[in-house]
Amino acid sequence: MNNRVGVIVDGDGDFASLRKRFPRGLRVLKTDGPRGHAATVNDIARKSKKQIGLLKAYKCGLAIILIDFEERVDDYSTFIQQLDDAFNAIPLGIPVSVAVCNRMIENWYLADIEHLSRNKVYIRDGLKQKNYEGMNGKNEIKKCMKRGISYSETRHGPELFGLLRFNIARQNSVSFDMFLKLIDGLFEY
Repeated sequence: MNNRVGVIVDGDGDFASLRKRFPRGLRVLKTDGPRGHAATVNDIARKSKKQIGLLKAYKCGLAIILIDFEERVDDYSTFIQQLDDAFNAIPLGIPVSVAVCNRMIENWYLADIEHLSRNKVYIRDGLKQKNYEGMNGKNEIKKCMKRGISYSETRHGPELFGLLRFNIARQNSVSFDMFLKLIDGLFEY
């Protein structure tokens, strides 16, 4: 299989974070289709066809749809299965896999918060690791910021993602581990 991997992400913060951490190996595109907790699984799959076509043209051997679970009322595992089923039902020309942040990409940053706490001056000192999976990641990361610092998805997100120790973060976030399993062995990261 071609080792080029394409990822279609939700928003600016996800886009900036993946581009910074994976400058080679991942082709990252922002979605122009419906996302957010109100978008239906079928709409997400149907509206991804154009970007998947672009990834195919860029000679990617795999397309990953990276979406935030956010405020969905569905069961997390059921939602992933429904997305997989919807994408498998559409002929797209390249394999498509789904990765779903539980609940948003900030939950992945929080999966190594002890390390970030020691290495970023705008994160409170001495934070201890706990399980943030399924919590409101943006709210939690804001609580971790030092007084007077406002969290910015596009400024802080890439810096935090760039510092994550993947071997630690994947142990603390099942959804991050699922994403890494999709790209393990395809290229160096």
